[in-house]
Amino acid sequence: MQELTKRSFTKIKIIFGIVYGYMAIALATVMFFQIIRSVEYFQKAQLNRARVRFIPAYRSVIYDRNLQTQLAYNVKSLSLVVIPGLLPSGTNRTMVIENLAVLLNTSSSNINAMIEEQALDKFTPIVIASDIDAKTMVRFAEHQENFPGVYMENLPRRFYPLAEKAAHLLGYTGIISKAEYQQLKDDPEYYAGAIVGKMGIEKQYDKQLRGKKGIMNRVVDAKGKLIREEIAEEPQHAQPVVLTIDARLQAMAYDLLAGRNGAVVVSKPYTGEVLALVSSASFNPNVFSDRYSREEFYIIRDNENKPFLNRAIQGIYPPSSTFKLISAVAILASGIDVNRIVYCRGSMRIANRIFNCWDVHHAENFFDGIANSCDVYFYTMGLEVGKDKILAYARDFGIQEKTGIDLPGEAKGLIPEEAWFKRRYNRPWSPGDTANISIGQGDLLITPVGLNKMTAAIANRGTVYRPFLLKAIIDEVTRETLWENKPQVLRKVVLPETSFDLLQKAMYKVTTEGTARWVQYATPYPIAGKTGTGEAGKDKETHALFTAFAPYGSSNPEDYIVVTVVVEHGGGGSAAAAPIAVKLIDYYFREIHPLNPNQFKR
Repeated sequence: MQELTKRSFTKIKIIFGIVYGYMAIALATVMFFQIIRSVEYFQKAQLNRARVRFIPAYRSVIYDRNLQTQLAYNVKSLSLVVIPGLLPSGTNRTMVIENLAVLLNTSSSNINAMIEEQALDKFTPIVIASDIDAKTMVRFAEHQENFPGVYMENLPRRFYPLAEKAAHLLGYTGIISKAEYQQLKDDPEYYAGAIVGKMGIEKQYDKQLRGKKGIMNRVVDAKGKLIREEIAEEPQHAQPVVLTIDARLQAMAYDLLAGRNGAVVVSKPYTGEVLALVSSASFNPNVFSDRYSREEFYIIRDNENKPFLNRAIQGIYPPSSTFKLISAVAILASGIDVNRIVYCRGSMRIANRIFNCWDVHHAENFFDGIANSCDVYFYTMGLEVGKDKILAYARDFGIQEKTGIDLPGEAKGLIPEEAWFKRRYNRPWSPGDTANISIGQGDLLITPVGLNKMTAAIANRGTVYRPFLLKAIIDEVTRETLWENKPQVLRKVVLPETSFDLLQKAMYKVTTEGTARWVQYATPYPIAGKTGTGEAGKDKETHALFTAFAPYGSSNPEDYIVVTVVVEHGGGGSAAAAPIAVKLIDYYFREIHPLNPNQFKR
């Protein structure tokens, strides 16, 4: 009996030991989670309530060269934003989206598409609507309980006063895409929901224009309702930038194109500064400043006139007769007498083909050949000089290269080098090909900005400058210059000074005795130029080209400007393109850079 009692007592001790052991483990676990890891869990709880939001800085104000006109600036925009991670789930989420669609008079699918396109993480605000009117603001405030996860915020919005007139030049801004974010995420200034430049100057100089973001801490309750917010770091707004553009000339150039597809480039050959850069068809960049529907984007993108195409730097055209200036350089470099006569009977046989001229010009020398744009003169001289010398000077002027203008997406021209020619046509180069090249036909291609740079090099007696648009960065308060862009020489076309005199004189004869002789009566300022009529494909109207510099004969190279105009399917260069250039030149020397026309010999 005593042994049984001992065994029972031992069992009881074991049972109590097990019980106490489990209790000790449970107590230790409670102590671990409640005391030791309490700080960690408290921090996690706080993180569930606290949200860090980046505050975008105001982008740089963009001025024209005179600091008189703001080409781009910022306005405050009352916006509705959605934070995806704070939206309810399931049918409740659907109800919020539907309520929002009714409030904004749009579709639920459109709002869902916006969220899907922009949602890089759960807690980055997504702009659903900008510039909310007072009526919508009141309705939202009165029924805010119907919109959990939706907030009203005052955000900066970009505004472009010249609208379509400077769209390709300035570009526009928008919310960073997923692809852009992947490329830029290593830079802390780029974050989900950031505003970035999408085109033009806005894209080219985005880092200089964007400023430094701020940081705001926000605390919300379990339902996503804002409890409080505080700014931890103020944003630093970017300093203003100054472009080389003259706003008056920019607007006038666009108006003169009058809705026709084409491009205008105006520059100062002595420095490379671009005074105007216009492309048409165009679009209103203010549509894209913050948030736009996919329908709006597709309407513009799919327009047959290609309004997103910057024809000034991306349009490639046959240079046509404007290329005769390059052939003329090769003629002068070969030492051919400028007074030598070539007889034009309206056509010329080369091998087994007849090559036509656009008119019967009779006796033509170097000056007449350029002034009257005589094809037979250049067929004859081109065959004598040879295609190697002509194409060598085309390379010297940089026709086959990008100009290096500070805009994204620039295209380059084309010089049909022999290896390229053989790959494309699977035949050797023929004399007929040399004849075509000598008058700017065949496979030659050039951009309007490239043609402008070529003309600037002639005006500047062989010195080729890189065209540029960003002139300076200035202090917002004092207007002192913090940084200034310097002219950059790309190359020097080696040719005797007398050759440039002869070439410029021939260009002046174009506007006094040649294909654009009417110009001398349209303005008192002497203009040296060259017309061109470029083939545009079978059964299509030709492209009209005119490129010129003025004032011809000035002893001060800083007076010169170069104007290049391309009008797609405009017909003849003298009729469609030259009038635009002449009006711009006349306006410039009357209103912008006044000169007395009587100082120039006529």
